[in-house]
Amino acid sequence: MEKNKRNLSENEFNDQVEGRNAVLELLESGRDINKIYVSEGEKHGSINKIIAIAKERKIIINEIGKTKLNQIAQTENNQGVIAIVPPFDYCDVDDILEVAKKRNEKPFILILDGIEDPHNLGSIIRTAETAGVHGVIIPKRRACRSK
Repeated sequence: MEKNKRNLSENEFNDQVEGRNAVLELLESGRDINKIYVSEGEKHGSINKIIAIAKERKIIINEIGKTKLNQIAQTENNQGVIAIVPPFDYCDVDDILEVAKKRNEKPFILILDGIEDPHNLGSIIRTAETAGVHGVIIPKRRACRSK
């Protein structure tokens, strides 16, 4: 029963960022965030900065019990905070090239193949976005999936 609940949570929250530093970087990047889950009673250290920035950006903050937070988490070390982000948009290569052209920049495209871990894929995409990549190309089939 517990395993089924966990699988439902992972499928429901497929696009999430976990851990204090990762969530803080996400907030500072200006990327859209749907909501942030914070473990009840976590009011020290960098969590205060996360909450302050989230309130400033009018992002929904939900305080939930540590057990519930761990059920939602996809990693073992969420550090008491999880951010839920909207899914990445998919487009054609022509759309990526058009974005670069509009910005008067040479196209910067990242092509990924053989990535097996969905957490690694998410991390690479977030890093690519902060590095100014115009688009990421992933395989249509046999791309990594949550298990």
